[in-house]
Amino acid sequence: MTESILINILVIIIGYIAKKIKLFPESTGTVLSRFVIYITLPATILKVFISSALKADLFILPLVSFLFGLIIFLLGLYFLRGLDLDDRLKWTLLIGICGYNVGLFSYPFIKGLYGDEGLLYMAMFDIGNSFIVFGLSYALSLMSENGWSLNKIPYLLKRVFSFFPLQIYIISLVLSSLKINFPEVFTTFVSQLSLPNSTLALFALGYFLDFNLNKSEIKALLYGVLLRFIPGLALALLLRLMGSSLMIKIISIGVLLPAPLVVVIYSNERNLNSKFSSFYVSLTILLGIIFLILFK
Repeated sequence: MTESILINILVIIIGYIAKKIKLFPESTGTVLSRFVIYITLPATILKVFISSALKADLFILPLVSFLFGLIIFLLGLYFLRGLDLDDRLKWTLLIGICGYNVGLFSYPFIKGLYGDEGLLYMAMFDIGNSFIVFGLSYALSLMSENGWSLNKIPYLLKRVFSFFPLQIYIISLVLSSLKINFPEVFTTFVSQLSLPNSTLALFALGYFLDFNLNKSEIKALLYGVLLRFIPGLALALLLRLMGSSLMIKIISIGVLLPAPLVVVIYSNERNLNSKFSSFYVSLTILLGIIFLILFK
């Protein structure tokens, strides 16, 4: 596990250095982030679910991840509404506290700790999380650009449910439930597309990384960390007092995972604060590593 953590951090550092020495064009971060969200991430999602057999009793996991993600969002909405921050930073922070980095961050660690069964449990947790990350967070990014009103709800719902990563989650869930046997050439193709997902996403994160935060951004960073981890820590400790089943372990790890990398992508696409979102995601990854070690 230590080796995986070190490798992930090194990839982020390489992305940061590549930007600093201007190794690639300025648009590289944007191109990479779009490639991840529309190609490699959907392939990773599809790969996990078409190779897993779903069990009915595991559907408590997506329910917990969705409801807890919704609670974190509502807490953020309540505490951030009166915060003295510029609109771009406030929207970025609100998007940043929603959802968890499950697929890119936790899968390698969970595979090493609990094997294929643990990976399936975490994939189920990620189903509910996907509706927060690719549904709610994406809707918030659209609202930051176009504003909010009740008559825009149909537009937002249409955009959210036509968002390719969310569609892939829904399709993958249906296909897995139907227990369809796919030809080997298809599974090999999907697996090949998913291979660079983690590397490209982490590289893009490093490419957007900037350590020159102003006072408002540091203030937002503190609020973002507290809103993300304090409720999760409280739930994780409570669950561990109740037992030590695999489901309890996965939930307690899941609610302490870092912010999803797509926060950086949304911020970049909607002209929000990409610098802040990249630093926020990076910091939550470091804290997430600590919590993962403590609650494994």
